[in-house]
Amino acid sequence: MLTPRRIILTVAVSGAVLAPATAAQGAPTLLAAELAPTPVAAAEGIVMWSRLDPVTKQHTLVKSLAGGAAVPVGVAPRDDGPFDIDLGTNRSGRAFAVYTRDGDIYRLNVAAGTETKIDKLSSPTLAESSPTIQRGQIAFIRRNGGRDELRIGDTTSGSKGSRLLVRKRTLRLAELGTQHVAYVETGPGPVSDEGALRLRIRNLRTGADRLVYRATSGGANFANITRPSYVLRPAGFLWARTNQGSGRGNRIVMYTLRGSKLAYAQGSPFYTSTAWAGGALGAVTASALAGGETQGACVDAATNYCKIEVTGPLSFDVGP
Repeated sequence: MLTPRRIILTVAVSGAVLAPATAAQGAPTLLAAELAPTPVAAAEGIVMWSRLDPVTKQHTLVKSLAGGAAVPVGVAPRDDGPFDIDLGTNRSGRAFAVYTRDGDIYRLNVAAGTETKIDKLSSPTLAESSPTIQRGQIAFIRRNGGRDELRIGDTTSGSKGSRLLVRKRTLRLAELGTQHVAYVETGPGPVSDEGALRLRIRNLRTGADRLVYRATSGGANFANITRPSYVLRPAGFLWARTNQGSGRGNRIVMYTLRGSKLAYAQGSPFYTSTAWAGGALGAVTASALAGGETQGACVDAATNYCKIEVTGPLSFDVGP
């Protein structure tokens, strides 16, 4: 693991550069309390996640703008769990989201609320997951022949579908940047065949593929890595490492591509998903008491642990 350095992240939003944080981060701001765990996606002040309907047991998609109250997006719900959503842009820089429903990839124009099934990238026989979009390109994970494939493609008229980037026994999560893709693979660890998580970053132009972070479970500790989130300025990726057990090592991690630097902010063992919203919102975090997608993973002793929160500006000034 690389030596951390102290950095304060600033992001340009709507032409203005927000002032960097000058002190340790304060208490998070609550956006919503939910009935079930959910992944969260964010980009430039837009935050999206899933909301469980306690009657129908379906998950609907909601969004919050600039820290405001969540409103329904208006697309069809998912019956098989929360949306595996990611936020990015099309080739013109407008905000778009991608997610899957019934194993197929869908793209959403966030401003217009219009949804399109991406037939060009969706297999008629195999299931896709963890789609991610940036500048019109879409990467995703496809299970094929007992292995996971990380693939990438676009929907231009000249596109011939997707091309293979990585093929591994088990891939979990992926996130596109403008020139790189980050992904998480699992492998043998002290406690199981999937007791180690490795976060790798691949250069889309050169194919260079680098291990940048590792989290290993063992003893009384269960380690996890949340889905990486692309950060535009300075270019890099952000994720959380959680450690259920000893209580040590719960961090929000920032990897800066230039210089290959890792830096750390204080995290929580309850984080299940994280994303970078930019500017004053900082990181968006989704929490839960335990794994799973049901209400039982949220409530203990009348306390609801399933929350969507924003950190505000972050100080990356703690050790690993």
